[in-house]
Amino acid sequence: MFQHGIFLFRLAGIPVHLDLSFLLILPLWALYIGRNLPHYFALLGLPQDPRLLQGPYPFLLGLLAATGLFLSVLLHEVGHALAARRYGVATRRITLWLLGGVAQMERIPREPMKELVIALAGPLVSLLLFLLFRALPWEAGALGFLGRYLALVNLGLALFNLLPALPLDGGRVYRALLALRKPYLQATRQAVALSQALAWALGLFGLLVLNPLLVLMAFFVYMASRADAEATLLAQALEGLKVKDLMTPNPIVLPPALPVEEALALRHKVSGFPVEAEGRLLGVVGLEGLEGANPLDPVARHLLPPLLLSPEEDALTALERMAERGYARALVVEGDRLLGVLSKTDLLRAFQVRLLGLSYLDRPKGPE
Repeated sequence: MFQHGIFLFRLAGIPVHLDLSFLLILPLWALYIGRNLPHYFALLGLPQDPRLLQGPYPFLLGLLAATGLFLSVLLHEVGHALAARRYGVATRRITLWLLGGVAQMERIPREPMKELVIALAGPLVSLLLFLLFRALPWEAGALGFLGRYLALVNLGLALFNLLPALPLDGGRVYRALLALRKPYLQATRQAVALSQALAWALGLFGLLVLNPLLVLMAFFVYMASRADAEATLLAQALEGLKVKDLMTPNPIVLPPALPVEEALALRHKVSGFPVEAEGRLLGVVGLEGLEGANPLDPVARHLLPPLLLSPEEDALTALERMAERGYARALVVEGDRLLGVLSKTDLLRAFQVRLLGLSYLDRPKGPE
């Protein structure tokens, strides 16, 4: 999710992208606000202004309010990103999408106090924006509406994100507090259990009040909390492992002139091969990419650019790089020398082996 989108700009050095779903929700939200302006004026304690209820003004005012909402979400996510940067964690991108914004960090620190600070940074930014908009002097008209609307929105952002459900900030706060006194994996599982219970409650409430947005948010919380648990388990299973520990050394190397039919005959051994000519690495060929090719073609016609890894690179980082770029395998090199091949199968095998021992990591330790 969120690997694609429209690049907008960089903010504090962080790329900001726009998911295509945002282009759907923004005009719809603007239209909703514009059609309900009288109710908003009453809710915010503002005098009704007939001039703002005629012609294109309701939609334009709704568009400004909706844009302000998403800019507030963006600043909320920047708060997380800057707090993470303080601990040496980079943010790959911030993406605005249907349900708000997501800051995609390289990793979530498993040190409880660091996760706590990063999680609280976003709601703190929203609370500061609430105070700022509340302090504005405008008491009526379009500016009065925008100021009070954005104050209410930022207060809502802060409070909603503090719900104790992953991946919301409150869920990360809850997990960090649990992890202060119990193993991180156990804290994650407990936080996920609460997250999924809240997701069910939110979804049922959304059905009762016929609010599809609440149902969609409940589904997102449920699925994202499961993904968070899986990512945490994977990170712990691969902790401390390097690429060199998992790679297949001395792989079969194909010459570029080898016919496709002969490469396919090697299917029983592995599913992909590096291709070299006179000691020079040309690329990689996957057998799945040779299906349907002319059997007499040289494999050089079906080369793919390789993903190169260092043998000292963390196994989890390597897996993330492979997933981001859609690679099923990567070549491990040191200088110009090919050392081995790392595939997702190697990573999965290591995960399964180490998973057997992880069930003991989150159990309270008894007396020796």
